[in-house]
Amino acid sequence: MTRAKRSLSQNFLVDHNIRRKIVAELDADPSDGVLEVGPGHGELSDLLAGEVASLVLVEKDDRLASDLRDRFRGRDDVRVVHADALEVDLAGLLPADRPGKLISNLPYGITTPLIFRFLSMSPLPARMVLLVQKEVAARIAAGEGNKVYGALSVGVQARAAVRVAFGVGRQAFRPVPAVDSAVIVVDPYAGRTSQETLDDLRSLTRVAFSRRRKQLGRILRSAPEYDLPLDDVNRILSECGLSPRARPETLTPAQFVELAVCLGEARKDRARPLHD
Repeated sequence: MTRAKRSLSQNFLVDHNIRRKIVAELDADPSDGVLEVGPGHGELSDLLAGEVASLVLVEKDDRLASDLRDRFRGRDDVRVVHADALEVDLAGLLPADRPGKLISNLPYGITTPLIFRFLSMSPLPARMVLLVQKEVAARIAAGEGNKVYGALSVGVQARAAVRVAFGVGRQAFRPVPAVDSAVIVVDPYAGRTSQETLDDLRSLTRVAFSRRRKQLGRILRSAPEYDLPLDDVNRILSECGLSPRARPETLTPAQFVELAVCLGEARKDRARPLHD
């Protein structure tokens, strides 16, 4: 087995039962195209190859990519792409003529940017099964009112249904990491939220959760990013059915999206030039 590179946050999954459980959560059938990001030694790839219509493996590590090419040499249904998943066109690697799904044992160091890159794919995968750090899984799947509910929770749940499938102990990996992991299942919603709305949502959640103990009315009046007059704040919150006294952790992802849209419209109105 190729030694893990600390610089790439590599931890290889060695527990066969956990591997099977992860693949089962993908619920892939013979007509699916599957994209696996960070296949490592092919721990999950071996279970998928031959069971799906096509399997594309995206591996950044030079040695592992070479090993994977040797392992699957001569197979028309398996393709190894030696590339950085943060840079390559992921959607372009999936067949356009069949449903696509994604599976990944995510490197801890770049979990969040990779998840949002996956959620930016067009078309979106029908399902994503991701192995992540346990604490990150809890934050992603947290509901409003939970103490770990925050910008990450809203950012993902505004675009997809999320559930934690099961936990994975640290002893399932080599080398053994310092933390436990969990598998999350991410089912993107049909239709796409505009990039403008996503940008507005990102701005709002960053502002709101950096001041999570304050009330929404005060946040929108005092945050430099908004600095809205009291009348505008009350009008916008009323339009969204929200109280100025509400705190950020009480809003659902859908309410955050609606508020972000209203604030974006208000910003456009203020920027629009006046005509005589």
